Order: sequence, then C-alpha cells, then structure tokens
Amino acid sequence: MGRRSDEAGVQARQHLHWAPCPYPGAPAALQCASVVVPVDYAHPSGATTKVVVNRLPAQGGGRRIGSLVFNPGGPGGSGTEIVYGESVGAGFFSEGVRQHFDLIGLDPRGVGLSDPVRCDPAIFNDRVTLFPTDAAGYRRLVAHNRAFGESCRRLTGPLFGHVDTLSAARDLEVLRQALGEGPLNYLGLSYGTQLGSTYASLYPHRIRVMALDGALPHSLPATTLFADEENAYATELQRFAGWCARTTTCALHGRPVLPLFDRLVARADRDPIAAPGCATAGCRPQVTGEDIRLNTQGKLLFRSPIPFVAPGGWNDLAVALRDAAAGDATALSSPLASSPDDPAMNAGGLAVECLDWPDPAHSFADLKRLELFGRVLSAHLQGASQSWTIIAGCAGWPAPVTNPPATLSVSGTPPLLLVNATHDPSTSYVWAQELASELHSSVLLTRAGDGHTTYLTHGPSRTRDAIDRYLVTGWTPPAGTVYTS
Repeated sequence: MGRRSDEAGVQARQHLHWAPCPYPGAPAALQCASVVVPVDYAHPSGATTKVVVNRLPAQGGGRRIGSLVFNPGGPGGSGTEIVYGESVGAGFFSEGVRQHFDLIGLDPRGVGLSDPVRCDPAIFNDRVTLFPTDAAGYRRLVAHNRAFGESCRRLTGPLFGHVDTLSAARDLEVLRQALGEGPLNYLGLSYGTQLGSTYASLYPHRIRVMALDGALPHSLPATTLFADEENAYATELQRFAGWCARTTTCALHGRPVLPLFDRLVARADRDPIAAPGCATAGCRPQVTGEDIRLNTQGKLLFRSPIPFVAPGGWNDLAVALRDAAAGDATALSSPLASSPDDPAMNAGGLAVECLDWPDPAHSFADLKRLELFGRVLSAHLQGASQSWTIIAGCAGWPAPVTNPPATLSVSGTPPLLLVNATHDPSTSYVWAQELASELHSSVLLTRAGDGHTTYLTHGPSRTRDAIDRYLVTGWTPPAGTVYTS
C-alpha cells in the first residue's frame, strides 16, 4: 500500500531566500536557498537540519511553467552540482526545458551543500577488503564499518540516523510548499527515482509531472538487488568488449578485452598495480583486483561522451584498462578522503543505503555464500557491484534500518513517466518493470541500448525528446513504446 502522509502541516510554509551560491565562477543568475526541516519527523519540534537547493532561472522564449526539481541519484549525488554545471555551459538540459522551467538542483538531507554526513577520513582511508577470505577478515570488515559509522555519528550528530529516503521525500514536500507554485515538477535519475516514487507514495495528489529515469524500486531485498545488478553489470561489460572489437577508435581495438580484464584482476590481486597519478590526485597509490572490479562499473555508465560527467564515454574505460596493463592503474584507483565532509567518501550515500536496506550478511558464512553467488553470476566481476558495497559496507553499521524495503501500490497520481535502457549496468531493466507495476498511473518508456539513464546523454535522442515533451505537456508516449536512441 502507498505510505500515509502523516506529517502534513507539521511546519508553516517557509519562504526561500535566494542568495549567491558558493560554487566557484558561478554566474549571478545561479542562486541558492534552503529550507529547515525536522531531523526526525516523528519529533517535529526537535532538532532541525537544512536542505539546500539552487535555482537557474528559465531562459525565456517560452511560457514559464514553474520550477523543475532535479535529483541526479547516488544516493549521495548533488543536484546543485549538476545545475551549477548547467549554469557554466555543460548543456545537460534541453533548450525546451530551459525555456519553460526554473531548474532547481536538490541536495537531499546529508548530501552536498545541505548539512552533510561527516566522517573520519583516516578511518575511511584505511583499506579493508569488501571480500574477506576468512572469518578474521570478516571481523576486520565489520569492525572497520562500525568504527567508520561511529565516527559519522560523532561528527554528524542526530542527523546521522535520519538520512533515509522516506525522510528525504518529506523534505521534498517542504520544498514544494516553499516554492509556492502548486504541484511538483520532478526529474529524478537513478536513486532519484527511489526518492521520487517514495514522494509519490506519500503525496500522490501533489504532482504535476514526475519523470523517473533509471529505475530503482525500494521493494526488493538487498540480495535481489545484488543479483539483478550483477547480471546487468556483467552483461554491459561483455557488450563493452564487443564494442571495442567493432570500433576502431576504442583504445583496446584488436585486443581480447575480457581476457585482458581477467589477467589484470588476477595480476593486481597478486601484486597491486601502481597508480602514480594518485600522488597528486587524492587516490590510492596501489590498485588491487578488487578496485578494478568495483571501479570498472562507474566507467561503463555512459557509452557516449558526456562533458563534465564522462568526457570520453566508454573509451575512458578502454584507456584505463590499456594503461593499467602497461603498469599505470591511476584511472582505476579508489579515492582517498582529506576532510570529514570530503565528497570522495560519499558518506551520505552510504548512510542512506544502510538505513534503507537491511544487511543480509550476519556472519562470514553469509557473506561467503553471497560472494559465491556473485562468482556464479559473473566469473569476471566475482560479485563486485554497487549493491555489494551495501551488503559488505553495511555489515556492522551502527545505525538501525529505519526505512526497510516495502512494495508500493501508488494510485491517484497523474501519469508518471518511467524510463530505462535495456542494457543499463547500474539500474537493471528488471527494476523498471517492477517499479512500473507499483506506480499504477505510470508509463514505461524503454530505450533499447546501453548506458545508465538517458537524460544527461548528448546528441539526438528520441527518448530524451519524449522526456522533455512529457515535462512540458504532461503527455506520455503510448504504453510499450521502445526507442533505439
């Protein structure tokens, strides 16, 4: 069943006070504001936190519809950062959207310019494997996670245990009211679809349009997320290898990619590969096979180049693997943190994950069983994926789950638009089918192709055009529509 909205009227409507943003070189037109929300909605008169947004005004040339709230996903992704990029020429958003909407970049509670989750960088930087080989290694992992989480609790305060998605969705309603423009216009990518669908379950009648691109349902247990994502990631790695074989501009063209990948992983497991660029880039100076398996996923997200996000597209991964084979694995290294609120830790994202999904691994035997499952799913990846970082990264986390998975049954909304690629290495197409079944007024638009989400892609795209048309008019494509771009 849809979740009941039980906090309406908790606070009087706030007014946004716009001021210059702290981003370097930001134009005067880009401004920031914040709303104040309860840390714990069960105690609305208690401690508060701030949620920060920025605004890039509509360009004109078309009838202004209102504000479009944007969340890029993660969890832990900063909407204000993407809108800042737009303000300095990134070209993420279409001309039609820019003409009709003020862009509102959202940093959910605990993230970015909002009061962030802060943690001890020294503990974060202490390397601990997410794939322990024995019970002692599992105990080290649990102790590390607990110590890291306790440092977050100490440095963050009460907010640490309340950055779950349900609370963030209630914050979104406070923001909608503060904008003072009527029903919500929302565009969410990846984790932003979980935030958006949670909002829809709470406030189905307060939406004008909601486009959810790269579906993440919150109805599946972590083990199912793991299996689905591992399959999607493994399939995309194979498609990347095929792309390199066909594409002469691929840096690995003419070389067998998957055997090279396997040799690199095995070599780095035996003897970590140097990452000399990390001496100045803030990353680990040695790269393990585990690093390669985990970090390759991020470089598979966007097949075609996207300025500011993935300038080289898939060829960035090809270059990274080629260079690692030559002895320089800098591009596949994991980040180091330099301060308690360093975005490299993605501490807010991890805290959200550990509050939203119960950890299925309660012992070394549990974790080993799931790792074996991952190895069966993909001999190349051996269980590595973002979902594994939830399973292993939340073991020992010192805050209880406050927003466990629940199947939604959402009615009463206007038509909602779901979008997913058939070969997305992060948000599996299976998840889009699941979320569509939970949002009864939704239409699933399928893009037959590669890559994580669609909206930020550059170049001609019928799928992106359909998202734009929906945001402006509320019109969805016919059910069952499939585009190839």
